[in-house]
Amino acid sequence: MTALAIALVLFVAALVVFVIDLLIPSGGILIAVTSILCFGAIVFAFRHSPVSGVWMLIATLGLIPLMLLLLLYVWPRTPFARKMIVAPDPAGEFVWSDAARFDPKELIGAVGIAESEFLPRGSVKIGERSFEAISDSGLIEPGQTVKVTRLDVGRLVVIAVREPVEPNAPMSQGTVLDQPISDLGLDSLQ
Repeated sequence: MTALAIALVLFVAALVVFVIDLLIPSGGILIAVTSILCFGAIVFAFRHSPVSGVWMLIATLGLIPLMLLLLLYVWPRTPFARKMIVAPDPAGEFVWSDAARFDPKELIGAVGIAESEFLPRGSVKIGERSFEAISDSGLIEPGQTVKVTRLDVGRLVVIAVREPVEPNAPMSQGTVLDQPISDLGLDSLQ
């Protein structure tokens, strides 16, 4: 068998292995085998003659884009790929696992308590139920009152709600700032 015949056999074997890899993905092993077979075909073609080697090199390099196109466009349509690639369900206006039990739009304007710290995601309790939410107003501490402003895909968007304050009440609301200086035990500044 001449070197050119061996080169052609190796080149055809590389194509066959690549087609097998399209049908049964091997995690790159068959692609590596295809590359080795193509390299062997080029080496044997150069052993036959430099002109044959150049033509085999051109054929191999010309098939690489074709192989990539087959990999991108044909492989997703194979039966094995259909099992691996899950087609996403088209999302409507709002996607929620509990959507069958109630209309999530009813939660807009609802007031709840932050169960966890929002950075910006967290958990909020509205009534007796807990929901995943995202803060639209920055950091929210656990236990802080929040209000649902809108719905995002799969979660509520909340803002922190300040609790109403009496008109004449100090803004410090019982902190150290409300105590007289004599109660603080500070030394004189003189």
